[in-house]
This record gives sequence, structure tokens and C-alpha cells, in this order.
Amino acid sequence: MNSHRPELRQRGISLFIVLVMVLLSTLLVLGSSRTALISEMATGHDSDHQRALEAAHAMLRDAEFDITGEQPDGSRCEASTCRQRGVLDASGGKVFFPTDTSEFRNLQAALAPMSPSCSAGICVPDKLQAQFWTDRKALDLMKKVAASYGAHTGADAIDTGNPLLASGAGQHAWYWVELLPYDTTVATEGGLAEDLAPDSTAPFVYRITAVAHGLRATTQTVLQTTLVRKKHKS
Repeated sequence: MNSHRPELRQRGISLFIVLVMVLLSTLLVLGSSRTALISEMATGHDSDHQRALEAAHAMLRDAEFDITGEQPDGSRCEASTCRQRGVLDASGGKVFFPTDTSEFRNLQAALAPMSPSCSAGICVPDKLQAQFWTDRKALDLMKKVAASYGAHTGADAIDTGNPLLASGAGQHAWYWVELLPYDTTVATEGGLAEDLAPDSTAPFVYRITAVAHGLRATTQTVLQTTLVRKKHKS
């Protein structure tokens, strides 16, 4: 009657071994799936950040064209969307880059009632919060007075292949140009100071800030640079 007990014990041991193997296989599959998911999330985050970085770089270039009054192909910007010199209506988004102190003062006066002191992407430093992109409320206010890609240069976001540069309800990228007056009289004796000084017809340092949000809510890229319109040596 006891002749079958060893066989039963062997079957029990075999079943236990099979269950352990199944459990280990399941843990291995779950671990691999988790690793793949984490890798995919990291790749997606990196791609989103790269896309936002490229958008911010494109905004900087577009701002430079805006300052110089050019289109991306280097031709003069003369379309209806381009800046119209002499037309100053800050509340209506009609502003232009001044070329002398008098025009700068007129722009400053037009922007004085506004906070932040910007219109259509052109700013004076009077009412600007430092590092505004770190403050959600301040950034939201700045977006309302920002410039979008191609709005003043005729550049087409479709040509870039970057969906973050599209304007409208799905806008993800903006730029602002802050005008910093430069006293050209300090650079009249030659040397490096004169070499680096702006052209007297545009005595300003232009500080450009570009912000781009990715498709993910947590992705934000901020780039800042300065532009000086150089003197033309004869």
C-alpha cells in the first residue's frame, strides 16, 4: 500500500519546481517589461527635450532676423506682417525697433502703462521680472506680449518640420527682445571698447530670450543671447 508514496513525493517535488520556474519566468518577463517601459519613457523625454531645444534655437534666429528687418532668405522684410517703422501703437501690438535715442524714448513712453513693459515681443527693461520663465504667473503674462515664430519675418513654421513652432492655440514657443541703450560716447578712443561698440545708428544691446515648451507638460527650454549691430568700418 506504500509503494506509491515515493512516486507521489516525486510528483509533488516536480510540481514545486515547475511553479518556481514559472514564478521566476514571470518575474523575468515583468522585469524586462519594466526596463523597456523606463527606456521608452527616457527616450520620449529626451526626444521632447531635443525638439524643444531646436525650437528655442529657431526662435533666437527668427528674433535676430526681426531685429535686422530681414526675412530668412536675407532679403528685406516688406510684407504687411513685418515691423512698420514709425507706427507705434503698443496696446495694439504695433511697435518697431528704434534706431536712435529719441525713438527709444517714444517706445519707452508707449510701454510705460503696460506691465510687463513689452508689446509684440519688443521690451524695455522698466517692468520686467528677472528670470520670468521661472515664475508660472509671470511667464503667462509674458506670453501675452511675446512674438511667435515668423510673425514679423515671414518665416514659415512648416518649413522647419518642428510642430512646436506653430502659432495659435497650440503654440509652444515664444521670444522677447529687450532693448538695452548703449552709451556710444564711451567708445571713442579706439581699442577693444570701440571695436565691440554698437553702430551709432542702432545704439542698443538686444537681449533675446526664447522659451519653448515640449509636448510634455514638464518640458521647458530657455535660451538667452545678446545681439549687437556692429559698426560698419569704411
